[in-house]
Amino acid sequence: MKKGFITKLYPLTKAMFVGCMLIIGLVSDWRVGYLVVLPLCLLFAIIDGVAKPFIIKVFGALVVFVVFIFAFKIFLDKSASPIVFQYAFITIRQQGILDALNQTSILTILASAIILFFETTDVEEFMISLQQINMSHMISYVILSTLQMIPEMFKKSKIIMQAQQARGIETEGNLWLRTKAFFPSLGPLIISSIADLEERAITLEVRGFSADVKKTSYKEINKTPYDRTIFWSLIAATAAYIGWRIFTWLF
Repeated sequence: MKKGFITKLYPLTKAMFVGCMLIIGLVSDWRVGYLVVLPLCLLFAIIDGVAKPFIIKVFGALVVFVVFIFAFKIFLDKSASPIVFQYAFITIRQQGILDALNQTSILTILASAIILFFETTDVEEFMISLQQINMSHMISYVILSTLQMIPEMFKKSKIIMQAQQARGIETEGNLWLRTKAFFPSLGPLIISSIADLEERAITLEVRGFSADVKKTSYKEINKTPYDRTIFWSLIAATAAYIGWRIFTWLF
């Protein structure tokens, strides 16, 4: 599979992008998150050929939280700001919308940057890059196993549900039927996950994972001049932006 430009970047360079976007979002209003960071991440996803999964995952991650926060802020807003919309008992004021936008902006930045990172980054390469900066191999493995755990559990849950369906148990239909089918599948899912963890722990011990020696990897990844340029440019741009924000607040 052909890799895009973003995918080819060193994992810690992309991690620095996530961190810088988050810092910028914390010192900015909603316009940066919705009008700069989100379109920028979408542009990068399009360039790298992962626009479809990026859009689906961002929408899935944000829709519930954004709708809930907007409803919460709008209905509880008692400010004297201008009324934007009013119908029956529903009154939407300008300040309520602004507060909701500011509070959901950081979620938008976090979701879009992190989803872009994992759509364009191999988790194994991310672990290797952490080890290259002398992070403990145990910590890097915990990060790797945690990131891999959720997708693996989703796959197992699908297999278990298909097995239940093959036995004649109704797993499709209305919400009540799906709920009744879901809870009985939790037992096999948890037991199989615990068994996998035990097998993995034994395998790691056999391979000397806990031995106090320098660890090596079959896969080698290295920083390129582009990575170094982008890495330090991100730091410089973020520092300059923060400095500008502080200057505008003070003067």
